[in-house]
Amino acid sequence: MKKIKLLALIILAGMLVLASCGEGGSSDAPAVTGEAADIEEVTTPEPTTPAPTEPTTTPEPTEPPTTLAPFVPDLSMGYWDQVVAELAHHGLTGGVPVLPGDDQEAVMRRLGANNSRRTELDLSGEDVPFSFSWHYETTRDVENFWDANFSINFARDIATEQDDLIVGVIWIRGERMAESERYLADDEPIFYMAIKTPTDNWATEGEVTPRGEQFAQSEWQKVFFYGRVMNEETQSANLQLQIFIGYGFQNFDVGGLVAYKFPGGRDNERAAMNLAGF
Repeated sequence: MKKIKLLALIILAGMLVLASCGEGGSSDAPAVTGEAADIEEVTTPEPTTPAPTEPTTTPEPTEPPTTLAPFVPDLSMGYWDQVVAELAHHGLTGGVPVLPGDDQEAVMRRLGANNSRRTELDLSGEDVPFSFSWHYETTRDVENFWDANFSINFARDIATEQDDLIVGVIWIRGERMAESERYLADDEPIFYMAIKTPTDNWATEGEVTPRGEQFAQSEWQKVFFYGRVMNEETQSANLQLQIFIGYGFQNFDVGGLVAYKFPGGRDNERAAMNLAGF
């Protein structure tokens, strides 16, 4: 009986020793290293979204050219027909001849002279498309530039309305002949275009473009012009195209004058501006 109790005490003592080693005592088991202790974290990669591409852009439509190809006259056509074709090339429509005369010479003979001397110019050897021309000389140094001019009344019985356009062409060259009170001998010759009427005591000038004083060259210039009917005219013949030349002593050669009346409106206005280079 004493042996059984002693064996039980020995077993109990052994169990206590083992228990104390499990609670933090030393152990023969190998120590766990840090590398082994670290558990590799397995992460699921997030899906990658490709960078957005720029949206496809449709090129903006380009505006049509604002300038026309140069007009090339058909030399087999008469001069007036060439002018009509050039006006149409720039987009003018619905034109009616507005100056009196059935041919170039008839129109030019209506182009009178005031305080200037007019003589017919010989066009032999001149490289110009028209067939008749005048040579004008100022005869005195007038006080006002409008006191010397050449002018022509419009034809009769042409229906006109306010803001109708008058579009035409004139060829001109000039030179200064001598010094005067306000101009030197080497100053450029000057002219000024207007559409006048006695309906308002000659006050309006028809907003003619090119506007204001213009300088003539020694060589022929082809000058397109346009203006407008500014008043309600009872007679188309009341209207006059006037070219003022009272800027001292000067002379001008003038030819190829022809003009047409066009109904006003945005399209014809734009075409006239383009024709005149504005």
